[in-house]
Amino acid sequence: MRSVLPFLLLAAGLPATATLPAQNPPVFTPARPAGQGPVAALRAWNGPQPHSADGWYALGTQAARNGDHVRAAQAFLQAAALNPSAANWRAAGDAQVRLGDYAAATRAYEQAAERYRARGDDMTARALEHQTAGYRQVLQPMLLTTRSLPDAPVRLARLEPSRGILLGRYVGDTGVTGAPPVLTPDLRDVAVSFRYWKFTASTDPVRVFPGRFAQAVRANGGVLHLAMEPGMALGALNDSIIARFAKAARDSGVPIFLRFASEMNDPQNAWSRDPVLYRQTFVRVARLMHTQAPNVAMVWMPMPGDLGRIATYYPGPEAVDWAGLSLYSVPFENGDVTRPRLAAHPLDLVRPFYDRYAAAHPIQLSEYAASHRSGAAPGQDFSAFAAQQLREVYWGAWLTMPRLKNINWLDLDMLGGASNGKAVTRRNDYRLSTNPAKALAFGGLKSQDAFLTRWSAAQARPAVSLPVLWPTQVLAGQRVGGALWVQLAQPAREVRVSLDGRPVRPEAALPYRFTLEAAWLTPGQHRLDIQAVGTNGQVLLSENRVFEAVTPR
Repeated sequence: MRSVLPFLLLAAGLPATATLPAQNPPVFTPARPAGQGPVAALRAWNGPQPHSADGWYALGTQAARNGDHVRAAQAFLQAAALNPSAANWRAAGDAQVRLGDYAAATRAYEQAAERYRARGDDMTARALEHQTAGYRQVLQPMLLTTRSLPDAPVRLARLEPSRGILLGRYVGDTGVTGAPPVLTPDLRDVAVSFRYWKFTASTDPVRVFPGRFAQAVRANGGVLHLAMEPGMALGALNDSIIARFAKAARDSGVPIFLRFASEMNDPQNAWSRDPVLYRQTFVRVARLMHTQAPNVAMVWMPMPGDLGRIATYYPGPEAVDWAGLSLYSVPFENGDVTRPRLAAHPLDLVRPFYDRYAAAHPIQLSEYAASHRSGAAPGQDFSAFAAQQLREVYWGAWLTMPRLKNINWLDLDMLGGASNGKAVTRRNDYRLSTNPAKALAFGGLKSQDAFLTRWSAAQARPAVSLPVLWPTQVLAGQRVGGALWVQLAQPAREVRVSLDGRPVRPEAALPYRFTLEAAWLTPGQHRLDIQAVGTNGQVLLSENRVFEAVTPR
């Protein structure tokens, strides 16, 4: 028992120097660092104390039933000290959630997931991490710089901008008008325009390639993005069919993202059934595009899921130019009102994929959207949720994923329009223009240098500001820009920033940019303090950075 005690104390937020009493086993309490959540009063246990993990677990269960979550957390942590099982850690996490101590809950859930994996149950570990993702909290200060990052790619991929995120948007048939064709005015302010297409055995040019759409995108100075389905069995997709499309794509003169047979890890897609054949077909399409249509970049796009299964479909670095994901922010998991996703952090689903593939490829959110109306809850307005999710995805990508360089909004009403074969409870309204909150959040991106609305700007290698982790040193006597990556388990009323006790006014929403004036950064040590404050004035999360301002040489 003594061997696990220091580990448990650290996980619970207690000093590792604590010692065991001679008689009864110790009762551990979820101590909270300042700013890490509400502090509950310590409660004494009356009567004899159990000497087994099962006994403490039973006490915790009874305390939870009685609504005494402080005692429940103490008991479950004690059970985990005696038997650090996944079940005991998970119960401790549940109790901490009920106390509102999300930092302690996250630590407990991480221990539970680690133990599921240790016994070979990776599926349960991932399910737990997905279920509890909303409780993970981050308050990370970033420095804004225009200098080149040391981990920037040595060689850019096809159609990869050196910096910034290309804004993209779905364009339906009504989005192209006129002769010669142009995009409608409301769709001209993004760099990438996308729609769905299929390979065909027909030789009719209108069916082989969306020429009219390509002309409109070219006139707008943009990039064409085609979600290209096989249109037939993979084995029937021969070289002549692919070559006809490649010639038309080359002749269009427009840069093209070709997203071939995406979401191949979805069993509902016919091209999911044979990973070997899928890889071979993707490689064949890529070879013909790369040799016959150099304006085409091949995009390989699974949907979020098990990385091991996804890897069985990976065609290799020579065939893949960009790696992408589909991602959606919806109020309910699979339309189930008992499984709300209102506190989810969507980029948590992207991060494992990003970590696996960003070293080899630029990353694209080939499809993203947030829903403000759900078929699972007719009449409810989820506008605030959708706008917040939008900001978290776009700004979070810029703050934390420097090689995620294109996000494409699926501007469709799946609730009242295209259903995609889903039950009504699983349908959502993803439109931007019909929802003021989303339109305002998306419109605000377009004036920021982090987001590219023109392909010409991407080619010009712009001096886009880049966020880096707050350093240990900055230059004295020079103005410094900062930003904050914030993820919280509950809404924040405000985020406060101070330098050496001097209040600094940040923006009111992500990315919470702020400025430290040159006169404040005198040579020597300084302290940056950040607090996220809840609706009732309580400190939800706090962070600080001590750094030195040094005189330029």
